[in-house]
Amino acid sequence: MNIDFKAISPTKIFNLLNFKSYFLNKFYDLKSNKIIETVDYKITGSCNQCGQCCKKIFSTNLYYKSEFDLMKKFYKPLKRFNVIGKDKYKRLVLSCSLLGKDNKCTDYENRLNFCKAYPFDRLNGGVLLKDCGFQKVPLKEFKNYLDK
Repeated sequence: MNIDFKAISPTKIFNLLNFKSYFLNKFYDLKSNKIIETVDYKITGSCNQCGQCCKKIFSTNLYYKSEFDLMKKFYKPLKRFNVIGKDKYKRLVLSCSLLGKDNKCTDYENRLNFCKAYPFDRLNGGVLLKDCGFQKVPLKEFKNYLDK
């Protein structure tokens, strides 16, 4: 049986990856009896134009370069990203090739919604780098998770 991958829309690919990520997260939540509930964050601060968010983009559900390369075939705007390594959880770390030497996007008017929305209100375990002007602040203090 041959599958025509060109017939699969980019939206379907992203939906499948989000579906995969959702169930992996639920599986890990169930596997660990230490996780009582997920932690919600608010984002504070402002952009200081350090460019770190473009130099190191931490993925939340991509583990294989081949998986990312397949996505790039179907969704051309992803071609701007290169795999530069993996994080401690073996997830892909990406870098944008359109970042200029001045730490500004060379195609700012046509940047992806992903870039426009950074940082997201809920980072799904995402990482803000230490030089970033934004901070992740938990909505609930740790001690309040222990009180039941």
